[in-house]
Amino acid sequence: MRVRKSFERPEGKKTARLIVIASEGKETEKIYFNAVKNSKCAGNVHIEVLERESTDSSPDKVYAQLKKFQETYQLDDDDELWMVIDKDRWKTQTLAEIARLCNQNRFLHFSMSNPCFELWLLLHFEDVSLMSEDEMLALRENKRVSRRGDTWLKSRVRRAMGSYQESSYDASRLMPHVSIARNRAETLDINKTERWPSAIGTHVYRIIDSITNVNR
Repeated sequence: MRVRKSFERPEGKKTARLIVIASEGKETEKIYFNAVKNSKCAGNVHIEVLERESTDSSPDKVYAQLKKFQETYQLDDDDELWMVIDKDRWKTQTLAEIARLCNQNRFLHFSMSNPCFELWLLLHFEDVSLMSEDEMLALRENKRVSRRGDTWLKSRVRRAMGSYQESSYDASRLMPHVSIARNRAETLDINKTERWPSAIGTHVYRIIDSITNVNR
């Protein structure tokens, strides 16, 4: 039996609860959660955002990356490993299987955005529940709306922020509005027993609750 290594937590956080995040996106989520790590993290929490190991962003690869981390390092009982993925292009059967595997592992947590992570970013600036029917339909379908490949949500986030690229944006501008986004996301989460939002919504707010020690 292979002995797991001890994960070296930084000075001042040797006994901190560890939250490890692996995402489908290569840069967007990493930029955001590193900003959260620097400005919103509770004193007794340490966030580790994993680099994506390949160009394959499928949910099973994200799951495998977290399983590899779990098999490599010793984890304390209150440590958490979070998957951050999008609903938009994956089949329900694939998502259901990954969600089932997470549910069977006490360290693994499943956080999905429907249709994608940009919804979470947009909630920092807009309450999507107040959108018109046409806007909600456009959000749900999230089609390409520009020649350079922008989806409806990417375009909407860029308009709200003034500047936005998946691989390069100023996440510090979002930090003053994290609690607003969190509350808006919870309001959208009508059926909290669902493994992921079947309607427009995002469970990223649950990671934020853990990072900031809400309800602990």
